[in-house]
Amino acid sequence: MKKFFLYALAIVTVAGMISSCDKDKKPSGGGGGGQEVTELITIDGDFADWDAATAASSFELEAEAPYAEGLIAMKAIADDSNIYIYFEYVLAEEQGDNAPFEIFIDADNNVLKGGASWLWDPIGYEYMLEDETGFYADGAVRDMSESMNIYNYDGVDGADAWGEGGHLTQLEISAFCESAGKVAGDVVKVEVSVLRSVVNCLKAGKCGVGLCAYTSGWATSGLLPQGEGAGTEPLLEVVLP
Repeated sequence: MKKFFLYALAIVTVAGMISSCDKDKKPSGGGGGGQEVTELITIDGDFADWDAATAASSFELEAEAPYAEGLIAMKAIADDSNIYIYFEYVLAEEQGDNAPFEIFIDADNNVLKGGASWLWDPIGYEYMLEDETGFYADGAVRDMSESMNIYNYDGVDGADAWGEGGHLTQLEISAFCESAGKVAGDVVKVEVSVLRSVVNCLKAGKCGVGLCAYTSGWATSGLLPQGEGAGTEPLLEVVLP
């Protein structure tokens, strides 16, 4: 009887230890097979991690492009939880303060579905992120994480958002992005992260990303990717792991 009691006690003890271990497990956060997700890029204004991200998609502006003195280079890469975007912008007097900035995302990587735009043709974007103040104000780089708005294109496929059949709905979502940057001479360097869950990019595959910067009067001052004319270069393709 004593042996049976000790055997039963041992089983209960082991079960309790297993239960305790399960409680201590951290959530995976991104379908990582039980592993804690580690962010690929840290949004802190230090761009050394971008140099190490050799798998990032990139685009550099050609000198003959229409907006050659605005956005000049971009990179983008994704991990299980975020899409990361890096860009460089050459400052000019007409840039001014409170200059709007937009990020376009083709979440399904299908240019035939989603909204159209004269900026890229075709584009098929599902989401537009917009900051009406922009990434640079009062002589310094701004953190756009608190002021960035997000819109879902829910109009007719292939229609312009501001034309017949087009429509954007602002989503009431907060804390979906981070941003940081610094000024190096006459160039602003900025990095941004966007939660994949917010822009419906959770499945493995690819998405498209495009950037547009404006003057305070909403005249286009920078565009990436950009070919010899507006609308002649497709969005930057980003692999979604």
